[in-house]
Formats: sequence, C-alpha cells, structure tokens
Amino acid sequence: MLLFIEGYPYNLNDIVRDNLTVSDVLKDVVAIPVKEEQYSFGYVGYCYSKAANDVIFFLPKVVLTGEQNKENNADTIFGASPQDIIDFESERVKSKFTEEGCKEYKEFLSTLSIWIYRTISVYKQTHDDNILESKEYQAESGGRKQKYNTLLDVIIALKDFNKSNQDYFTFIVKNVHSGYNKINWNKTVTSSQVFIQNSVPVYLQPVNRKKMVNFDEELLVIYFSILNYIHEAHGFSFEMNIHYQFINPDKLKTVYIGKNYGCRRLKQIKYKYFSDKALRIWDLCNAFFDREYKVAMNRNSEDFLLAKDFEHIFEVMVDTLVGGDDKQKLPKELVEQKDGKLVDHMFIGQGLIEQSDLSTELTYYIGDSKYYKRSKNGKIQLGDKSIYKQYTYARNVIQWNMNLFLDGDDNGDQPQLRDNLTEGYNPIPNFFISARIPNKRDGEDKFLSFDDKELKSQEGGIQLNRQFENRLFDRDTLLLCHYDVNFLYIVSLYGRSNKNAQAIWREYVRKEFRRKIQETLNRLYSFRTLQPRKGMDCYQFIQNNFQQLNGKLYRPKANCNYLVLAMIKNDEPEVWKSLNVKVETVEGEVTKNNELLNSLQSYFYVSNPFKLGTNFHINNVEDVGTLDRQSKEKKNILTGLVRTTDSDFEMFAKHTSKTYTMETIPTTINIMDIEYFLPIVDECIDGYYKVDKVFFDMKDNKLCLKLNLSSYVSLNDKWLQIKNVKMQSGELISYGFMMKLYE
Repeated sequence: MLLFIEGYPYNLNDIVRDNLTVSDVLKDVVAIPVKEEQYSFGYVGYCYSKAANDVIFFLPKVVLTGEQNKENNADTIFGASPQDIIDFESERVKSKFTEEGCKEYKEFLSTLSIWIYRTISVYKQTHDDNILESKEYQAESGGRKQKYNTLLDVIIALKDFNKSNQDYFTFIVKNVHSGYNKINWNKTVTSSQVFIQNSVPVYLQPVNRKKMVNFDEELLVIYFSILNYIHEAHGFSFEMNIHYQFINPDKLKTVYIGKNYGCRRLKQIKYKYFSDKALRIWDLCNAFFDREYKVAMNRNSEDFLLAKDFEHIFEVMVDTLVGGDDKQKLPKELVEQKDGKLVDHMFIGQGLIEQSDLSTELTYYIGDSKYYKRSKNGKIQLGDKSIYKQYTYARNVIQWNMNLFLDGDDNGDQPQLRDNLTEGYNPIPNFFISARIPNKRDGEDKFLSFDDKELKSQEGGIQLNRQFENRLFDRDTLLLCHYDVNFLYIVSLYGRSNKNAQAIWREYVRKEFRRKIQETLNRLYSFRTLQPRKGMDCYQFIQNNFQQLNGKLYRPKANCNYLVLAMIKNDEPEVWKSLNVKVETVEGEVTKNNELLNSLQSYFYVSNPFKLGTNFHINNVEDVGTLDRQSKEKKNILTGLVRTTDSDFEMFAKHTSKTYTMETIPTTINIMDIEYFLPIVDECIDGYYKVDKVFFDMKDNKLCLKLNLSSYVSLNDKWLQIKNVKMQSGELISYGFMMKLYE
C-alpha cells in the first residue's frame, strides 16, 4: 500500500520505490502540475497505481497529530514524516515512527483505510455530486500474480466474488441437500420397526436418503461466516441466500483471527479442494485471515473512489450522526437563512434550564463542523470569521422565532425562546464540532480506538459574546463552546450505516452537548429559584424593577409558578480572563448581586444556589403566592370626616344628607374617579352614599369640593368604630378595603 495524506506538501521528485517518484506513481490517477516541485493533494480515498502496481490511499488530514518535525517544522503522523512512509510496506517504515508502536500504527492505518473507503461509498449512495471521482472495480482475474496489500483489497475481492458466483453457491447447496428428505425404503424396511394399522404397514422411524456432496460445506461455512463478520464489523452488505450456521463473529475475531486458527484450519482442509472456484474461495478466506498472503488481483489503473472535498463529507457525516432527519423537518428559513448563511447542524432539543416534553419549552441547538488538522499544541484554531458567523446563526434564529410568535403564526411545534413575563430568553446552545484521533494522552485504552465514542471539550474552547456582563437570559448573550469527536468512531459509525447504532449514539451525544454546556454555565453563573410570597404583587414588582432584573430572570415553563435567577459569579477568575472579561468588572457585578438578592427577599422565597443538571428540582414552600397579574380593585370611594360640631352632623347620623362639602380639595387623587362617598361620622362608619355629581364651589371666598349625594347603602346595623384605622379624609379607597374594616 502507498500512503498519502490529504493536504500535505509532497516533494514530487522524491523516490517512492523501484526508482519511481511520487509523480510517477500518481500521474495516471490524479492531476499533477508539470512545473511544480512540491504539491499538496486535496483528495481522500482509494485508487490503484498501474505504474507502482499497488494500492494507493489518501488519508484525511486529521490523522496529522500536530507534532512538528524538528528538522523542517513540518507536520508528522505519529512522529513520522508523511513523505517517509509513502511506501507503507517498506521495511524502512519501522524506523520512521519516532513514537513506539510501529505495528499498531500500521494496523491502525490499514483499518482506517477500510473505513474511509466505506464512508465515501455510503456517501456516494445518497450524494451524487461533483466532489466524487469514482470508477467501478473490474473483476479480478483467476491467476495469482499480484500480491495482496490491504484488508480492503480482500474485502473488495470477497464482495465481487460473492456477487458474481451466486449460481455456483446455489449449485453447491442443491448437491449438499439433494434427496435429504426422500425415504430410503430398502433401509427403512430392513432396519425399522413396523406397525400394522388397518392392514397398512406404518414405519415410525423412516430412514432418509443422505445423498450429500459434502466436500465444500466447511469451506463455505467459513466463507459466509467471514462475509457475515465483515457485515457486522464494517457494514459491507453481501447477498447471502445460503442458510448455514455461521461462526459467531466474536469467536471469529478472537479465535480464527486473533489466535490465527483460521489460517491453520484452512491449511488442514486444503487437500479436499480441486476446482478453481473452491480454490478461489480458499484463497480469499486465507487472505482474509493472513494479511501477508498472496491473493489473485488484477486491477485496472482506472479503479478509484476519491473525494476531492472531504470537508463536505465530514459535514454530512456529523449532520447524519448528530442531527439525523431533524434538520430536514425544520423550517427552511432556519437552516437556509435570509442573509445567505447555511447552518451546518441544527436540531431541537431539551432546554438548558429544565427538561420538558412541550415543543414550546424546548430550544434550538446550532452546530458547525470544522474539518481542520490539529495545530502544534493539539488544538483546533478557529478564526474570527467562523466565530462571528456562528453568532450570526443564533441571532437570525432568535429573530425568526420572535417574528413567528409576534405574528401569531406558530402552531405549537416550535420553541418559544422569549418568556413574556420576564422578557428573558431561553439560552441557545451554540457549538463547534471538530475531529480528533485519540492519542496516548487520552489513555492506553483509548489510544487509536475506533470504539471511543466520547465527546470531549476542547481546552479553552469557550467564546462569549454579550452587551452586558450579568445578563445570561438576554438575546445578545451568546455562549459558544467547542467540542471534539473521535474521528475514528464517527467514520466507522457512518461507514457501517447501521441506523440503530447511529440512533443510540445520537441520543448519547445530544445529552452530552446539554450536559457539557450546563457545566460551562455552572462555572460562570450561580442559579437560584424564586417562588412568590403569598399576598405580594410579584408581577408588578417585576414590571417596576425591569431594568434591574432584565436578563437575570427566566420562566422555564409556561405558567409555572417559579422563576430561575442567574447571576454572575467569580469562583473561577481564570475562566473570565480567558473570555477577555476583566476581573474587576465581575467583582463589581457580584457586589450588585447582593443588593438584588436583598430586594428580592421581600417578594420571593429565594432558594440556595443550585447547579444546572439533568434533573431540575423545586423545593416545596408554604404560603406561595402567584406570578400572575393581580386584578386591581377600583378605588372610587371618597372618604370624608363629619365632626359632631358640623352643621350637617345630624343628617349624616340619620343618613338623610343630600350634599357634602370638602373645604380642602385633595390633590393626590383623580376627582373624576369619585363614584361613592364614605362619611366617617365621629370616627365611625356604617354605610356609604352614591355620588350623583362632583363639582367645585366657592365657600367663604375659598374654592372647595362639593358632592351631590343620592341613595344610601347600609353596611351594618351598628356603627363600626375605626379610631385606630389609618384612614384620612380625602382618600380614594376600594370596596374591598372598606369591607375588610368589618372583618
């Protein structure tokens, strides 16, 4: 196998093998500039070089580990220069890897070649676009002149042989089972006990004919077990209409492959086979078990399956595995935004504050995949353009969602990002996804693992965009996180094309996105729940203190009777420094938090700080009030004092008065609101008058307020003394307040 790395600058005149240069082995399969001495190939995939008489693989650039060659500061792959390991079968390769484990690296790169081929094949089934350059494989010859190089060659040969020899397999099975269910009457009569029933002989144990051609059966069991194993392990599909009892895939892996029992058993039974077909099956099975075995291959130079823009395939892989079909179900304006931006990955999921099954209480997850090679420190360096483009995605989604609900067009299937009570916004999880390959720092059990499904947070991969430091629930506060996925795992998962396995990982990774973003928020903010105190107008308190509370409060569920308070904290100053936020600014906001908590205590039960997590728990509190708007009683009853010395005292005492004059005009009330008059007669009340007319009049050259009274409404048979009630003349009170005086 000849190995090239996508995007690496190769010296075209360097010798690969047998005096063939890089340019010589590639000129028949890819375009090479004539006058250039160095060139980077933008391909990923498989091709066959007729000049080198060998398989060529272009691996994706993410296999470059970020370590630099000390001589020329060029990228390396496990310490080896890609230029030095082109001839992957060369004995010199062992000395090129500066890290220990040449055998493991070769095994890994060979396996990765299979998955890259499989990934491009799966992509090709659903995307027939111009990034693919492919030709169908030619049928292999019956001779044994070419050497076997990779497991991929064997898999392709197995697949081709199975496809073109279905008639042969059918013939073998017919011979194997021919006459199996026919009764051999001679042996039945001579060896079986007979019973006579109604003068008819009955044989309970007839002897079947076992005319079977059995010489191919064990070989076919091994052959189809290998096909079944390849299907289970690598996702390649085969047409198998033969119902043999297959060797268990785990046993095949551990015993037949791991302990080399497959090669030993095949050598033991080889003497049984003479036909060309049977020997070809034996040859392919043995090649599968022993990668050094020579297999009959004859490939045309036009056999290849290459992708010239693997970045797009990586994006499709991530979108398939993370988003599934969700992106296609979203409104087109969300993923193909009006300013021309196309969102890579998007789905609707559980909100960061509280889980819910209602569509309106969910939120949007927005992601962007980055197919970059690692830098020297092992990180992916994102440019400002990518970061601010991701912020713009979120802003466009928020505005689209706002327009949807303001126009009243939603039918309940979209999240409602803004809470109408607090005008706080449900945070939108916004993230980058880049590819990594597990290295030794991840642990030996994960080193070069195709099974490591873990989602890892990239160190320092947090970005924060805001207008105010202490407003998490603000539409302009956008948090952007960066995560790595194991490139080997997603390539194998996508290439296997197992919908069930993909659905399981999709559920896992969505939960991980939520959990990890919650962990980030817990480092930046403290969270408390607020429950209204009974008898307090909490709705009006929020309205009156909107400027102070804006962006700090959010109602996670529609009509729930609690709020979530998010306030900036300074437990980890280094996190704020990494976000270019001054520590002094954070400390100032923390001081304001204490003042805010004090003011909230009088209206709300304020919980102790809690951390966002999978479950959200609200403590039970007695005498809880409501967050709903209070229906205000109309204040339309004017109070007035009637002293014993007043000329109209007797008339008010007997409820016969027709007018009332107030010499001091009240300035704190609206005169037009007066509908009734409550006389306080000698510090007692027992009823009120209906007011027909309110007007101004002159008395002793002084302007005064005059009421024309009509019917009288009695409240009690006895006068109620209100001596200790704080109520003055000239106030407007409500009917409810008046009635409370009698309680």
